[in-house]
Amino acid sequence: MEFIVAAIVVLAILVVLNLLLTFAIVRRMRNAGEQPAGESGTSGRDVLVGRRFPEFATGTGSGRLIGFFSATCEPCIEQATQFARHPAANRTAFVITKGAGAGQTEALITALEVSEPGGSPALVLDPESSATADAVGVRAFPQLLLLDAEGVVMASRHSLGGLPVAAE
Repeated sequence: MEFIVAAIVVLAILVVLNLLLTFAIVRRMRNAGEQPAGESGTSGRDVLVGRRFPEFATGTGSGRLIGFFSATCEPCIEQATQFARHPAANRTAFVITKGAGAGQTEALITALEVSEPGGSPALVLDPESSATADAVGVRAFPQLLLLDAEGVVMASRHSLGGLPVAAE
């Protein structure tokens, strides 16, 4: 009988420890959940702010819009369509096609092509790597950057809705 009582006490202690561990994990997940999806860690919106973009992407005037899209990323298609119709005059889209099928790449490029006034953004296809994205610090797609006249990132978001409107 003593053996059964000891086993029940040990089991009760293990259950309480398991419960405490579960509460700690849930609390940590809730705290991580306060950040918008896809914006944790190094892909967070404030991490890229203040970084200088490579020289070839700097434009004249403030408000240059740069977009990084992966052909294997489903949300990228929707964001690419909005990016293509954005009123900013200086827009460049980097399309990372590594690991994508021809249909995925074609769908993304089609989403970026616009036949409206202002035209389509400049496209840079990156078939084998994401060297530019890595150099800037992009870790998640889509990633949209708003640059100032010197090529410094003023704002970084995963959707156009969160980007501030910049004066041209």
